[in-house]
Amino acid sequence: MFRGIVQGRGVIRTISKSEDSQRHGIVFLEGMLQLVNVGTVMLVNGCSLTVASVLNDMVYFDIDQALVTTTFDGLEEGDQVNLEIHPKFGEVVGRGGLIGNIKGTALVTAVEENKAGFSVLIDIPKRVAENLTVEEEIGIDGISSCITDMSESVITLHYPRDLLANTNIASLAKDVKVNVEILNEW
Repeated sequence: MFRGIVQGRGVIRTISKSEDSQRHGIVFLEGMLQLVNVGTVMLVNGCSLTVASVLNDMVYFDIDQALVTTTFDGLEEGDQVNLEIHPKFGEVVGRGGLIGNIKGTALVTAVEENKAGFSVLIDIPKRVAENLTVEEEIGIDGISSCITDMSESVITLHYPRDLLANTNIASLAKDVKVNVEILNEW
């Protein structure tokens, strides 16, 4: 289980595609790079992936089954992704823990700035949002978030400005797709 607290962001430098899989080469920040090896399990935009290879400042991930339920197939070289390394055994995870099992993607319908930070409105597909309620935790691109408002399938999440420094949240805009993990299903 992961904390749902992004530790940093990486930049996709290379994407190699085959018929049914992709290999993403992601540039890691130096501090995070020292914490990963081949076999390290981590969240990349909320999806649990295993490090396939490490070369210089690049960490490679092989993605196959996750292409169906995530935004990975639409990512491009230069895009930023949220990163979280799996906590060590015995570390406390907390209330909004994620497992990295993406249920599907959702569409950002609006981003609104306010004094405390900004609000993001996301249209969650009905098949994914069946049992969601206000004040419930949800994972959006690996960020454990609390639903503050809900109208049919559109949820509202509030984020403080300090999340801009470590995450790819600044790239959220109308019509951007995000990965969604539903926490109440486990």
